[in-house]
Amino acid sequence: MKPTANPDTFIKTHTTLKTNLQCSVIIALCFLWTSTGYLSWMYHLLDITEASSVDWLTEVVGYLFQAAGILIFGLLVKRKAAFLEKKSAFVAAIAADFVFIIPSVLINDLTATLVFGYLMNLLHGIVAGFYLSLLATQVEQKYRSVVFGGAYAASSIASWLLSLLNSSNLLKSGYSLIIYGIFVCITIGLIIARKETVPTESVSFTGKSISAGTIALAGLTVALVSLTRGIGFFFPMADISSGISLEFSRAFYAIGLILAGIVGDRSRKYGAVSCLAALFFPFAMIALSSEVGISVVLWILGYCLFGFLSVFRVVLFSDIARTNSNLLYVAGFGLMFGRVGDAVGNLTGIMLNGQTVLLVAISAVCFVATFIIFFLLYNKLYMPVTQPQQTKEERLSAFIQKHEISSRETEVLNLIIEGASNGEISAKLFISENTVKFHVRNILKKTGCANRTELLAALNQQ
Repeated sequence: MKPTANPDTFIKTHTTLKTNLQCSVIIALCFLWTSTGYLSWMYHLLDITEASSVDWLTEVVGYLFQAAGILIFGLLVKRKAAFLEKKSAFVAAIAADFVFIIPSVLINDLTATLVFGYLMNLLHGIVAGFYLSLLATQVEQKYRSVVFGGAYAASSIASWLLSLLNSSNLLKSGYSLIIYGIFVCITIGLIIARKETVPTESVSFTGKSISAGTIALAGLTVALVSLTRGIGFFFPMADISSGISLEFSRAFYAIGLILAGIVGDRSRKYGAVSCLAALFFPFAMIALSSEVGISVVLWILGYCLFGFLSVFRVVLFSDIARTNSNLLYVAGFGLMFGRVGDAVGNLTGIMLNGQTVLLVAISAVCFVATFIIFFLLYNKLYMPVTQPQQTKEERLSAFIQKHEISSRETEVLNLIIEGASNGEISAKLFISENTVKFHVRNILKKTGCANRTELLAALNQQ
């Protein structure tokens, strides 16, 4: 006879899947129109100014504005946690973001394009703060990497498919704004329609509390990881002008994101180590970047491995944010520190472009520093806490306190541990056997055990 499915378990599973799907779709849509809006702004700048200027205007200053937006959001949440629960604030941020995208893509004046573009990037950061907080508070820890990686992967593929429209020029034209407007409306509709659920339970890293020093160390780790990646992965905008497609390369980004999501949820430790292993790639990027015809291959491989870095830095701070309700404001700080590292890495690449030996040396120093800081963080977060060995008396005392066992029940329990029968317990405590049975039933009920064997096993596992 087949066991009957537990309806409560089915309902919980269904609710979890629904919540994960809703969050994944919202994250995917937000990333889709913010990232493609950013690309349209880059393409527009390439039309009105030199490619060498676009490098630092977008991949340095633009990234810093995104980081500033996340910081502003985090400070607002820290000051008033209820800010997270306001759908109207999320919707307002999305609407303002789209409003700034429009002139940043249409206006041909360089100054105006930069002003509106930087305001757009600032709002990109605030919107990211909202959806990364959604990831931290609404998605269980065991699904968080897959939900985030899957959402970003879906939006990366969608971005590539959109780029194929209008003879592969959609993102470079004003018509892209119509598509962005549609996605924005869908995103707002989903946010308004989504029913609030109880935030997921707090988690911990192998029983360790998170201090301000640990958060700072995590931020430094993410910044160094992103910096090392940025130095090796930097390519000037001239490469885009010469035929490399950002959107096509980002389709391969999806592969790395999906793999990183699976590995990260299987084991946070494996996900972290995979991220560190991916940093070996910048050396190859620098060494081979001058080879004729190799640029496209490097872009593809770079984006695949970048998926592991993206998932690691975001999920690390999502997990930290859920260890304590007072830390919810740091949910987006993984991306914030990452953007700062990206900006510094890109700036280094711009300033030292063509100086291969110097770039390799700087990249090597950054990698060594990242390696050291990374394992300091690894030991703080992922290495298990060694528990002191308890004596039998300490285990028994903790067991009695945990299950609220009374003094008389404690006397009965001690005799059960000694192997005494009900009759022997009755004689030693000068009570009837019925009274003994009454106390035994209470002990079993309080401890959730079916019989004495289970009771003794539970005590030994205390």
